[in-house]
Amino acid sequence: MQKALTNKTVEALKSKPKRYEVRDSYCPGFGVRVTPKGRKTFFAAYRYGTEQRRSTIGIHPVTKLSEARAEAIAILRDVTEGIDPQQARSRDNLTLREGVEAFIAQYAKPRNKRWRETERVLNREIVSRFGQREIKKVTRADILIASDAAMTRGAHYQANRIVSYSRKLFNWFAERGIIDVSPLVGIRAPAREQSRDRILSDDELTRVITTCRDLPYPFGPYTLMLLASAQRRGEVASMRWSEIDIEKRNWEIPAERSKNGKAHNVPLSEIAIGILNKLPRFDDCDLVFTTTRRTPISGITKMHRRICEQSGTSGWRLHDLRRSASSKMAEAGIQLQVAEKVLNHISGSLGGVAGVYNRYHYEPEKRAALETWGKILSQLEAQGVMSFEGHS
Repeated sequence: MQKALTNKTVEALKSKPKRYEVRDSYCPGFGVRVTPKGRKTFFAAYRYGTEQRRSTIGIHPVTKLSEARAEAIAILRDVTEGIDPQQARSRDNLTLREGVEAFIAQYAKPRNKRWRETERVLNREIVSRFGQREIKKVTRADILIASDAAMTRGAHYQANRIVSYSRKLFNWFAERGIIDVSPLVGIRAPAREQSRDRILSDDELTRVITTCRDLPYPFGPYTLMLLASAQRRGEVASMRWSEIDIEKRNWEIPAERSKNGKAHNVPLSEIAIGILNKLPRFDDCDLVFTTTRRTPISGITKMHRRICEQSGTSGWRLHDLRRSASSKMAEAGIQLQVAEKVLNHISGSLGGVAGVYNRYHYEPEKRAALETWGKILSQLEAQGVMSFEGHS
């Protein structure tokens, strides 16, 4: 597709089920790529010698159209003059945006399954502020500005991640000679983190479940499935029908979506099956919980806030539902190693030498544990505080 790119036309570009590109009729070779999530990236495509190449310029709206087009013109001018644009854009004048893109692609993505969080934090907190600046000109004070802003708004965990991910980023720059020394040497985490031990009481669980029963798809059923399955919020959010065997009552979480990188089978209890059987299924979508039919459920933070307000509860997070389920299983006499298998933990009683030699998967015990948890929920239902049967 080709059209004259203006600020108005770029703003008007909408996401589609598949990624697509729009080339600029004003500047052949320059264009913008739009992903299914709506991300718009400027690029310059050119041929150097026998190679077809593409240079990523920046992300809209952080990078303005006029800036991106000017950069594309400079790249294409180098090509016409016989200059290799990749060599011309030497490390001496790499921008922070370019450096972060290289760091994510070459370091974070191959080594860290949660690389998307690293990318999200760096882009939102660092690149959005200093992305056009040369890496060598980014200072210690710049990173502290972003970290202090997070502390001011009460996002202590986020402040720590800003410092942690930036430290890895600049250490990587130093290792490759892009800078002589990291400006973050000696900086400590701005906030002290404590492991959470929040467990919802029976009354709180009752209030939350009763509230979720009345919430429409996908938010109510999603939260109920978090509770019934005791799995991680990201894993449930990306749950797919193709991973579920209703007849055998199994949900297979593939290794690429599991936090520890290991495929995980989740036996589905009667309550979990009841939730799934009442969900809508879309012909063109494999996702169980979605708001767009193209991507997993979004708006989870707003949903959680709404549940807290309507249920009259506070001070808990969605992950605390998982901890509460695990604690209730322990109260019911379920062995620790079985509960850890349900949660897909590889530490604790299944870590170290024990994890190496104990290859038993505990499938019957996992199914029994989740059915026991389901019976606990049914006891709440019998008290008139919860009804999965009435959920729609």
